[in-house]
Amino acid sequence: MSHTNRYFDMLGAAYEVPSQTERFDVFLGAAMAYFFEERDNGALAEDVPRHHGDDDMLDTHGARISKLIEEASRRESSHDERFHAILEVSARTGQVTGNAAAAQLTGQEFPCALDELPLDPSALGEIRKTLRAAAHQAQDRIILANVEATQIRACLALIQRPKDVADQVHVSLSYIDWSPALMTRLGEAFGLTTSESEVLEGFLANLSQKQIADQRGRAVETIKGQAKSILRKTGCARMSDVVQLCASIAFLMRQLPEQLNPPSAEVWMTPKAGLSQLPRPGGRTLAWYRVGRGEKIILFIHGYIQGPFFTPEFLRRLAAENITLIAPSRPGYGYTSPSRTRADFDAVTVEDAVALVEHLGLERVSLCVHQGGSSHGFRIARALGERMGEMLVIGGGIPIDETKHLSHMDPQTRFAAMATRHAPSIMKMVMSVGLPVYRRRGTKAFLKAQFVRSPMDLETLSDPILMKVQAEGLYHAVEQGAEAWIRDGSAAMADWSDDLEAVTARQVWLQAGDDTIINAEHVAAHMAHRPNVAFHILKGHAVNVLHTAVDEVCTALAGLS
Repeated sequence: MSHTNRYFDMLGAAYEVPSQTERFDVFLGAAMAYFFEERDNGALAEDVPRHHGDDDMLDTHGARISKLIEEASRRESSHDERFHAILEVSARTGQVTGNAAAAQLTGQEFPCALDELPLDPSALGEIRKTLRAAAHQAQDRIILANVEATQIRACLALIQRPKDVADQVHVSLSYIDWSPALMTRLGEAFGLTTSESEVLEGFLANLSQKQIADQRGRAVETIKGQAKSILRKTGCARMSDVVQLCASIAFLMRQLPEQLNPPSAEVWMTPKAGLSQLPRPGGRTLAWYRVGRGEKIILFIHGYIQGPFFTPEFLRRLAAENITLIAPSRPGYGYTSPSRTRADFDAVTVEDAVALVEHLGLERVSLCVHQGGSSHGFRIARALGERMGEMLVIGGGIPIDETKHLSHMDPQTRFAAMATRHAPSIMKMVMSVGLPVYRRRGTKAFLKAQFVRSPMDLETLSDPILMKVQAEGLYHAVEQGAEAWIRDGSAAMADWSDDLEAVTARQVWLQAGDDTIINAEHVAAHMAHRPNVAFHILKGHAVNVLHTAVDEVCTALAGLS
């Protein structure tokens, strides 16, 4: 397929994401195919154009798609509120007040009498029962209710008698949309046939067996037989129990109307514990973290999505070794101001780090450099000159050779490498479209996509402690949006061989044996025969080597002068 066709395939897929966020994966696949016609071997397509700067046309499309996603999110948020009705019922007067969503759902003006609410008799009876109960005796109740306004709508109702408001009963109503997607999920969960799922949908719409039979053009006896099968497969005694079970599942799945992928409940916020700030020229601010309270100071240059956050075990080892890590955030990461342009990103990163060393009054300092921070670490070490001590490099990168290194990389890393090097606007589009999608899907989904080829790293996502520090690193990376990744990726993909060669201080390299970002043997070969370099491959570790090889890392830190 020609470059032009791959370009329009990618663009067409991107425009589908705002209306169907699950199509992001298709778009990402098309973006990868733009660069790699044979994705498995990592060979770059011969006809890929090289855009060393921005592609104005693609940036225009990217901005337009991002705006469409924002508008869709706003509509969705408004739609959600419409179907979360809140009623307050006075036990003393029987008067009911409600929010805007309640007025929309019930078609009722407030205040009104309880009897004026268009709820089914059973639901009204449950509310009255709670009103009569003493506040300290009332039990929270979750029931299925029907709102019998212009059309009958099934709702899940939570009835509460708040302990701190003796005169009120609080009723929350969530409208359930029995969408095709939800019915498919329910049918799969209970093992129903397609026909049985259609019959169940009729019961959920509050239809009688005869109405369902008429609607489907079947005999009533056929519907009765299918109803018995539904009862048997769901383990329920009555169809009303089946309806309540389905309502409960719908509520837990948060399947609101036209919302197949609910927003994640996570708040993506970079931690501030241990954070300090240093004013910089031009109104900028450098944010940096002090990790530990030891007398031995080491400058820590973080990786891509694993920022300056550590496990409790790591912190205990730092304390035992009397070490403090000083960890600056690069421009645009966390709370550090971005550089003015992409072109000055590398220089500003170095200037910030050197200024921090001077601010802390460090006459000599050793460096710990981690993964994607490698190029910056060697630039900083070179700029420090005589103030430079020794270096520990963890999962370090080297200048990328497209003919040697791409085939080993996992697909996401390979794509990021080539997009930032050859078409930064494509990387910008993928990030601007992808970040809102993954904020909805959640951190774990993002990290699973990153580690899809690394069983060892996937296992870390099941450990709450390891999951937490990785999530914090991700938040740190995207606190200010996608641009920092593009600039950082360009820095890593540049030829920084001169900086690597210029640093002659003693270096200890700890490379993960199963790293899917860069092959440990490739790195070992590149660093072989260099003076003052001790190279170690850590078997049984992968991308998360910083968090999984705590003993080896802290022992090496303690060994720095």
